[in-house]
Amino acid sequence: MNWLAIVATAALSAALTCSVIAWWLQNRVRPRFMAQLDEEFRQRLKEASDVMALRVEEAVSRGVREGVTSLATREVIQGTTRNIARTGAGFVEDSLGKILGRRPPRTGDQE
Repeated sequence: MNWLAIVATAALSAALTCSVIAWWLQNRVRPRFMAQLDEEFRQRLKEASDVMALRVEEAVSRGVREGVTSLATREVIQGTTRNIARTGAGFVEDSLGKILGRRPPRTGDQE
């Protein structure tokens, strides 16, 4: 037999074998592998989302508890409101005094 025919037959056989293996990997093995990977990914994602949900729930609960416990008492709020009102009234009084040309009171005359 001719050596060229033998080499050509071997090359065609190798090419055909490689083509069949490539087709088998692409159309049979890869979809199954991707489905397994997808299932594993979904399972891990669900586990991670459950852990994150638990952490967020705990953090929100802790934040609400801290917020409720750190609320100021009624007396403190009333005192702060009075101080703000006095300061605002003082600003208005000073502004009106300047507009009307009144002199500001001396520091020694104040309470």
